[in-house]
Amino acid sequence: MNILVVDHSKVFRAMWHQLVLKAGHEPIMVASGQEGLEMLGKRRVDLVCVSLTLPDTDGIEFCRRARKTRRGRHVPLILLTSTEDKKARLKAFEAGATDIHPKTDIEELFNQAARFVEEDDQRISGRVLYVEDSTVVAHVMLRILERLGLEVDHYTSASDAFEAFDKHAYDLVVSDILVEGEMSGMGLVSRIREKFPDKARVPILAVSGMDDINRRMELFRLGVNDFISKPVVEEEVVARVSNLISNKQLFDQVRAQRRHLYELAMIDQLTGLYNRNSLSEFANKSFSEANRHDFPLSLILIDIDHFKQINDTHGHLTGDEVLAAIGEMLKEKCRNEDFAVRFGGEELMLILPHCDSEGAVQRGEELREAVESLEPAGIHVTASLGVTSRPLGREVSMEDLFRVADAAVYKAKEGGRNQVITLSAEEFESQAANG
Repeated sequence: MNILVVDHSKVFRAMWHQLVLKAGHEPIMVASGQEGLEMLGKRRVDLVCVSLTLPDTDGIEFCRRARKTRRGRHVPLILLTSTEDKKARLKAFEAGATDIHPKTDIEELFNQAARFVEEDDQRISGRVLYVEDSTVVAHVMLRILERLGLEVDHYTSASDAFEAFDKHAYDLVVSDILVEGEMSGMGLVSRIREKFPDKARVPILAVSGMDDINRRMELFRLGVNDFISKPVVEEEVVARVSNLISNKQLFDQVRAQRRHLYELAMIDQLTGLYNRNSLSEFANKSFSEANRHDFPLSLILIDIDHFKQINDTHGHLTGDEVLAAIGEMLKEKCRNEDFAVRFGGEELMLILPHCDSEGAVQRGEELREAVESLEPAGIHVTASLGVTSRPLGREVSMEDLFRVADAAVYKAKEGGRNQVITLSAEEFESQAANG
């Protein structure tokens, strides 16, 4: 970037010249206000640092005159002064100064000043839903949004925009509040916030030619995040759009990180199934609901046959491949309400809400056949499955059914493996009572 420094001190200009070059930028050094204004007219300048005291004028007047030039209208102007006079500072901002900095620490001053250009040059990414029925206004806004690097879906109808919002993922909604048609921009805001609570973090920027405080408060109550008055000012649009999208995407990143940490705590990384940590949260809830409403619930315990032999013969990496393949198969065959967990080692468990004994046995046989035909890592693998179901009219815990299913698996292994054995809670209790 090109940095223009306007200061009468040769020493100060020399220090800035060195810092600018070191940072990889182009230094432009002048000693007077008139030279600075002339330089603004000749060259592209990305940042101006001007001293309050100049030989031919002062920094405040320089800012005022610079803002009237075509090139100086939008460039950041940093006024260099150590004065703490509030009136002088107010005059500086009224004249167009972007910020005020003391000249005491040159390096820190340079770092802070350069920040304005970095923010100004920053391009953002994201998808914007834009609603505007004025061709003139839309042309201006589309140019600004696309220059920011945004993908924009433009609609002249709020109803069409509402349908698009339902179908696509957006990082921002920008809407005129008075678009023509059966749905207004205000109606669009209201419908979005009412119908899509799962997308509540998508920010909405309202645009209006009526800068009425009451109307603005209505919009904020409806769910608008920010507001811009017409005619739009490019710098304001850039600042507000950038802030809204950046904040939304930052929240998305935090939420993704939380989800990742949650998965690390709850998901078995090898199989992709839930791990034992998740049982207290999910399994107990399934059993509580089944007991409360007395609906069917079944449990299938899956034990891979001769898994130790697989590890000893083919190595633990191959054993991991076997577990991963079976875990993937279980996820594919699970219903949304099913709960598949790697209970430990080669033991996998499936909790089936709203599934009676007959349905569970059928599911168990399908899983047994799927394991046998899978041949992960080119190895023939089988599994022994124990199936049990919650007795209707009785309260049982997951531990109760697990003990029954575990006993059924033991019978399957005793009987030659690669089979499904079903055992009811009553049968298990009777056997236990008889020794």
